[in-house]
Amino acid sequence: MSRICKKKPAVCTDEPLSNSNICQKMALLRNILSTAYGPTGRLKQIHNNVGGHVLTTSTSTALLKRVDTSEPLLQMISTAVQHHTACYSECGIFMGIFTLRLIENTLNNGLRTATAAKVYKHLVEECTMYLKGDSCGCKVPVDFSSSDSLIALARSMIASKPACMLNSTETKHISSLIVQAFLYSIHCNSSGVSCFGRTVTIGIEGQSVSDSSVFPGLLVDVPEMLQPADLERLGSGPFKVVLFSVSLSGDLSEVGDVTLEIHRGVDPERDLLQQLLKLGEKVVMDKVSLFACQKVVHPILQHYLRKHGVVVIERLGLALMEPFVQLTVPVEAFGMVKEFCLQSCGSRELLQLLPSKDAAVSTMVLCHRNETMLEELKMTCKRAEHVLRLTLREPYALLGGGCTETLLATHIRHMNCSKTSTMAQALCISHSEFIMAVEAFCSSLRSVALSLEHDGQDCLVDLTYAHRWVPDIYSKTCSCGLVEDRSNLEKTPLNTAYHTFFPVSLINTDNQPRILDSFSAKLNALNVAVEMANFVLDVKYIIKDIN
Repeated sequence: MSRICKKKPAVCTDEPLSNSNICQKMALLRNILSTAYGPTGRLKQIHNNVGGHVLTTSTSTALLKRVDTSEPLLQMISTAVQHHTACYSECGIFMGIFTLRLIENTLNNGLRTATAAKVYKHLVEECTMYLKGDSCGCKVPVDFSSSDSLIALARSMIASKPACMLNSTETKHISSLIVQAFLYSIHCNSSGVSCFGRTVTIGIEGQSVSDSSVFPGLLVDVPEMLQPADLERLGSGPFKVVLFSVSLSGDLSEVGDVTLEIHRGVDPERDLLQQLLKLGEKVVMDKVSLFACQKVVHPILQHYLRKHGVVVIERLGLALMEPFVQLTVPVEAFGMVKEFCLQSCGSRELLQLLPSKDAAVSTMVLCHRNETMLEELKMTCKRAEHVLRLTLREPYALLGGGCTETLLATHIRHMNCSKTSTMAQALCISHSEFIMAVEAFCSSLRSVALSLEHDGQDCLVDLTYAHRWVPDIYSKTCSCGLVEDRSNLEKTPLNTAYHTFFPVSLINTDNQPRILDSFSAKLNALNVAVEMANFVLDVKYIIKDIN
């Protein structure tokens, strides 16, 4: 069949980074991310041009998922950031800003892309070695014998998401709940390799944040007609449980897209109901106390089971199936729960199922004043718990508040200042090119630290410890809270040139950092940002099929 319209040739763009339109789009994306960065970041509202849901957020995941771009280079950067946050839950905006700044600084300094890629690869390897080394000045161990560092890490994540709209008291409360849920998810008596448990999150809109809480076990909606007296009649546990993932509604439509041959005189619905009642008789005979189903249970079967003292939970939903199985720990055909009890959570009445064994399942009930704040809080808490889990693999955290970026930039600059000739020769580039590439890299790191300030205040760096400072009459410490100010501590604006120096490590200090970043997340973001920047810098042609 011949084509109705003649096929159009593909559009080829050579040297895309020399295209001012593409560079403007990159600058716009960087500005969107920069202005959303940190505790005082500005919120973003996203909606389409035909109405519908309006999203208010400051997280990279929600932002990039809903901001469509037709520019292939920006699509690649956005996808890379989203993939990073899917794996590490944090430092997505850091990665985006650093990637785009590396590209911009390379172009602004007139560096050859191949030269920049060589030097950036070398520098990020040095960063990785330094961050993983014992002498790293921006790394602190996470002490699992105390909850302080875990709470600080969780609080830093919550505070960095202004769309959650929490005050300091609420932030502290939610941070404690995240740590509590994290500890519930760890099996107490596990030997050898074991997996994490599950934290189920329930949101309640219109309640105070202070009503939020964490409960051991699983909370589900109270079944219809269940009274406290019904639970009392069950006596003490443990109780036998059965769980079905198929519909028990007795409806023929649940059979699927098949042809049924029905003989004369046969009533299929009556026969299905008889089979369901036989199932109910078997359940009662086996002394089951809890009958749960992912989908619908026929009303007559429900009535039969309740008449015989069985608690019926229907419409569990797919999301609760896995934690329900983990909670009940099924052996052969039945699972077990230790106890049932009713819990009042804000405006909702919920049924709590407690595990009979070390099931490591808990339920976090989050309350907030409206739907927008509640959704942002739920997503942030989920990601914060994931970050805490990552600390079990690498029990470290990095200094927050931009101090890691300023310290790392100062360290890299000092380390490479003394070996410029050697490294330039090893990388087969000129002396001046190596110096420019190092400065572009360090300037990109410093620009991330600068992006944390949104109120027009000066960002400073001290010339002893290389920590970031923001002038504040109420605070006498650096941004992360580790270094105390003193009269002889020289500082200079972060966005100006200053001499190269080796950052002094803090020893014998009683101060604890109040802001921490995920070690695993930031280390991965740093490496992927450099890989992504080098990849974009290496693109020579963009070919678009416009048919």
